[in-house]
Amino acid sequence: MEKGNVLVVGYAGVGKSTLIKAVLGNDIEKKPASKYKSEEFQVYENKGLSFRLIDTAGIEPGVFKEHKAVSAVKKWSGESIRKEAENHISVVWFCVDKYTAKLFPKTIDSFMNAISVWRNVPIVVVITQSYKESDTKESVEIIEKAFLSKKKYATRLTEVVEVVAKPSVDENGVISPPKGIVELIEITNGLLPDGFQAAEKDIARYNLTRKRVMAHAVVSVATLTGITAGFGAPPFADAVILQPTEKIVIESISKIWGIKKGKKAKELIDSIVNLGTKGTVGKAMVSGLKMIPGLNIGAAVVNAFVAGTIVFAIGEGANYIFEQVYMGKRSLEDIEWAKETLEDKLAKNVVDTMSTAVTELPKNAGKTEILNMILETFAKKSIA
Repeated sequence: MEKGNVLVVGYAGVGKSTLIKAVLGNDIEKKPASKYKSEEFQVYENKGLSFRLIDTAGIEPGVFKEHKAVSAVKKWSGESIRKEAENHISVVWFCVDKYTAKLFPKTIDSFMNAISVWRNVPIVVVITQSYKESDTKESVEIIEKAFLSKKKYATRLTEVVEVVAKPSVDENGVISPPKGIVELIEITNGLLPDGFQAAEKDIARYNLTRKRVMAHAVVSVATLTGITAGFGAPPFADAVILQPTEKIVIESISKIWGIKKGKKAKELIDSIVNLGTKGTVGKAMVSGLKMIPGLNIGAAVVNAFVAGTIVFAIGEGANYIFEQVYMGKRSLEDIEWAKETLEDKLAKNVVDTMSTAVTELPKNAGKTEILNMILETFAKKSIA
């Protein structure tokens, strides 16, 4: 299928590469951007998406470095528009973060100069690493004012999209889930010329895979947090140590699946949390894991393994439940179904699956090794 091209321009170090991976996934095809031989210009694409991403040299602070990067983008654009129609640009992404957004009023002329060849191409400003709403709000205001401050730029800005490309955990254990990726894909597809736009159902199908990947990434981050907690806890300590992590991961996953806040959403989330480590599901898993032959339940490694497994299982169970709600197959009111899903399938499947894996765990396994074993084991078998 014919594809549109998105030119990805931005400051160095704002996470353009991470953003590209979040949008395109692991199934990426990469090649040099046309005949302009430079490692700094690469074309990335996923066969299932309606547009390619053309990454450019990161713009660095400093007059000379900024001029060099701008000139490189301008030269490549000029050669592309004259000689290579397949590289004509349909949309431009300007990538900034909360720090470089403050520089935007001073560098907007350089940005616009870099893409001056593409006169009427719509511009989307992508604010990466948008963890805090207060920082993001300030960045949006700075960017919008910068475009409106000059008449010749005023109509070029189409959207400002706040993005978190991968989950992160702060010092208090709060997880910031990915956000904005699906919206960015939908907006960009909608800005492509008619001949390049994918059908709504095709974009929805593609974004479903992105949501799954993002949700799994959140579960992985939370699992590592659970493993860390398990290392420092008494053998099979009460689920109190894991409950905050469980609640955070469940809420984070609900955001990815677009579960809007409200009374019904809260009741469903609370029911999943209550079935976790302090409820029947968590107790069944702990009891079952304790009975696995060969377990030395006093070992810190085993405690960490059990804690990580429980967080992983609850997270993936919640992921399955929220996906069913997102797909319209279930509703927020199907709390009894959610309980049955977790109680009847999750606990038993987890114990059965991990019985063999845990006996192969090295005695001195570290956190990453335990995490990888949990992820690899469950990659071979669905838990819900």
